Amino acid sequence: MKNFFTGKTAVRFWLNIVLMLLVVIAVPLVTFYMLDTFTRHGEKIEVPSVAGMSFQEAEKALKERGLVAAVADSVYDKNAESGAVIEQLPRAGYEVKGGRVIYLTVAMKEAPMTRLPDVVGLGSLREAVSILQALGFKLTPHEEVEDKPKNLVLGVKQGSREVQVGEMLPRDNTLTLMVGAGEKDSVAVDSFLTDFLIDEAIAPDELKSELDNDIDIEL
Repeated sequence: MKNFFTGKTAVRFWLNIVLMLLVVIAVPLVTFYMLDTFTRHGEKIEVPSVAGMSFQEAEKALKERGLVAAVADSVYDKNAESGAVIEQLPRAGYEVKGGRVIYLTVAMKEAPMTRLPDVVGLGSLREAVSILQALGFKLTPHEEVEDKPKNLVLGVKQGSREVQVGEMLPRDNTLTLMVGAGEKDSVAVDSFLTDFLIDEAIAPDELKSELDNDIDIEL
């Protein structure tokens, strides 16, 4: 045992111990250093505002800050130029790490087109309004058509032109539903009977008696 700790054997033993200790200490240090390097720990970059720029301009501005531009979505905005950035995420002023992807929403050149569903076949005004609004259409006040059942959907107009089921329409234009205003005859009869009862102040039993008398006379 004494010979093991002396001579060449001892040198090799202690050399191995030292090497093992160096490895144990060095591996964590190298690992933390590499993590800091690759994750850019502690590095903060303020996201610039690129709203209103074209995508190419926004991409260049972000690249100069060490950031990456990517189109996340395109939407129609009649007040924005085609291809202009209208929204960004993360927003301007946020602090991020270098290499972060900034997602951009750009304006479309034309309004998206949508096929007009058969809301006339539904008949119900409430259902027609719900379906058209869910598709993104904007609606003006209804246009009432006389002598038709109340709130019955009769057609759809875009401006002054009546449009047909299945027609492709831009969603930025407004639609007008043509609906029934109610049948005049039924309204007139109800109104006449109401006025008659109020003016004469006839109780239901008295009215029935008078009607029976009229029937007897005719017979």
